[in-house]
Amino acid sequence: MRLVQVLSAVASAALLSACINSTTLIKVKLDGSGTVEQTTLMNMAAIKSIMPGAPGQAANPVNEADLKRTAERMGKGVRLVSAEPAKANGFEGVKAVFAFDDINQIQVSQDPELSGGPAGGMAPDRKDDSPVKFTLVKRGGTSILTIAFQDKPGAGTNGKATSNNMPDLSDPMMMNMVKAMFQGLKIDIGLEVVGAIVKTNAEYVTGSRLTLLEMDINALLADEAKFKVLQGKLGPDISLSELKPYLKDIKGIKIDGPTITVEFR
Repeated sequence: MRLVQVLSAVASAALLSACINSTTLIKVKLDGSGTVEQTTLMNMAAIKSIMPGAPGQAANPVNEADLKRTAERMGKGVRLVSAEPAKANGFEGVKAVFAFDDINQIQVSQDPELSGGPAGGMAPDRKDDSPVKFTLVKRGGTSILTIAFQDKPGAGTNGKATSNNMPDLSDPMMMNMVKAMFQGLKIDIGLEVVGAIVKTNAEYVTGSRLTLLEMDINALLADEAKFKVLQGKLGPDISLSELKPYLKDIKGIKIDGPTITVEFR
């Protein structure tokens, strides 16, 4: 699921993704090794209100077998280092840390249902059709990392549009329903270099950390007029690079790419 799909899901009032709070932080060293920290939390109260028969969170939500399959899906040589239950603001789930030896071999999902999916009870074997991929080249005393997002058109899984059946958000009742359903939804994908950045074309940089994707649905839906304009731009033929200009003045969302380079030492 690409960002276009996530936005389309919000505009279409999709249910299950409303209950997720997903954070991914990739840390990479000069030699290309590093870690991926993933925290996936679910709003159990919201899930029960949407699906009254849904089971509650287990006393220990950590499923190491599922998390190891998640590591395998990330790429060659990725391994689970640690996993522990996590809670925040009524959300519950798992924080997992994975290690890798070569960032050229890994890919990280943009899909909040896949990022740490097993921790949130999602299917760990779902195919990710739009991963973030990395290429690192060493040059003297520095390393140059390229981060590539999928930029192909297609707002839906397997190229199927998800925006054709969007609800009419000009209806105050529908907008209030969407706001209630997606209360607390957050997605955050960041990258941190272990060292100092020499130069980068990244738009969102704080110290040695880059924000690749950040979405806070409460802030995004706060300006209803701008969100409705954004809704009108979504469609099966829009790519990430085409969508980005419409996001610059909208609070609650940051998206970089489709190609980012960072040189560090």
